[in-house]
Amino acid sequence: MKKILLILLIFISFSVKSQSQRLSLAECIDLAIENNENLKNSILEEKISKALSNEYLSIGFPQINFDGGIKYNHEVPKSLLDISRFMPGVPEGTEQEVQFGQAYDGRVDLYVNQMIFNGSYFVGLSAAKELIKLSEKMTERNLIDIHESISKAYYTTLNTKSRVDLVNSNIDRLDALLKQTKSLYDNGFVEKLDFDRIQVSFNNLKSEKIKADRLYDLSLAVLKFQVGIPVDKKIELIQEFNEELVTAFNFDLNEFDYSKRIEYSILQTDKNLKFYELKNNRTQYLPQVYANYNYGYNTSASQSNIFFESDRWKKFGTFGLQVIVPIFDGFLKRSRINQSKYKIEQVENQILFLERSINLQINQSLAAYQNSKESLKIASENLELAQDVYFASEKKYAQGVGSNLELIDSNNSLKIAQNQYYNSLYESIISIIDIKKTLGILMN
Repeated sequence: MKKILLILLIFISFSVKSQSQRLSLAECIDLAIENNENLKNSILEEKISKALSNEYLSIGFPQINFDGGIKYNHEVPKSLLDISRFMPGVPEGTEQEVQFGQAYDGRVDLYVNQMIFNGSYFVGLSAAKELIKLSEKMTERNLIDIHESISKAYYTTLNTKSRVDLVNSNIDRLDALLKQTKSLYDNGFVEKLDFDRIQVSFNNLKSEKIKADRLYDLSLAVLKFQVGIPVDKKIELIQEFNEELVTAFNFDLNEFDYSKRIEYSILQTDKNLKFYELKNNRTQYLPQVYANYNYGYNTSASQSNIFFESDRWKKFGTFGLQVIVPIFDGFLKRSRINQSKYKIEQVENQILFLERSINLQINQSLAAYQNSKESLKIASENLELAQDVYFASEKKYAQGVGSNLELIDSNNSLKIAQNQYYNSLYESIISIIDIKKTLGILMN
């Protein structure tokens, strides 16, 4: 009984592993977001930015430190003094060795330092918030890249899968025709040349199938890699691959705004950071004010056995105010201010260049979209015509009034029309992805 249960468990486990995972495009994107290492690092960078902001914020709080220590002077410092200055009647120049300090010293104190005013600190707080925004926008850019790469890889795989299905369908159709022609040839109704023509076409299709299968396996492996799932894991793509993907798409150029492009938004944030840098350099002309407080005990003793007696520890304490006023630094601050101004101008130039680049990208993506859409319409009409021609030729051939050459020619035309149709469909879908990214609506 135990052996039967063990065999059953092994069989169930194998069956579960062998089952393919059905994935839509949205599910593939979700998996990629979950598994993408670059995105994980980008999210960690957000956390680092927030931690840095908190670190900088802590500078404005009181800085409190406790200090204490014991010291044994095994050789107490000594010095020679002219005691004639202190003792009347002693001949001038009479020297006496005098010991300064005692063998044991001790000290414990509490030190508090509080910043009252520092212009750089308040500017830095605002800059730290802007830095967090920048890290969040970098994460958003990674998300957009994931949406783009997964969408293109997903539809590339669907396209290669449609080619495999198409080749298989053509093989089945030509195989039936080959068998029919073989029967006619065996009965003397057609020449061997007619049979050989179809055989050549059939062999070519088998060669195409090998290539199509390999291309599909490769595109599927690329998709798995980008999604972040094991290459040996079986998956099944359930998204539709038809013209509805193209006809359902619409957009309004009047709603476009440069700020929708993440690259533009990142540059705006970078410009804000450069402004804070300029502001920080200007605050260096302002004074800095700090308050401090110190309180503690100290003692000294010649012998260790009396060192820790409480009455020997004497209190001390101080309040202090420190003011730092910049006077002259050799025009260092002015040079830094000029650098900050130039950096702002650089970012403004980058923004202008990006605006022109975006305008060009919009024109290019619109042209590609319109061209692919028109090509798809023509390819769809050609496919319908090619199918009608083939079925008419096939019917005539079956009735004995059509030629073998006519049938093969219509079959080749049908294959060309099929390939052109799926090429146009794929290019239309890719152009939609490109135009969505160009308009900044890819994740909408």
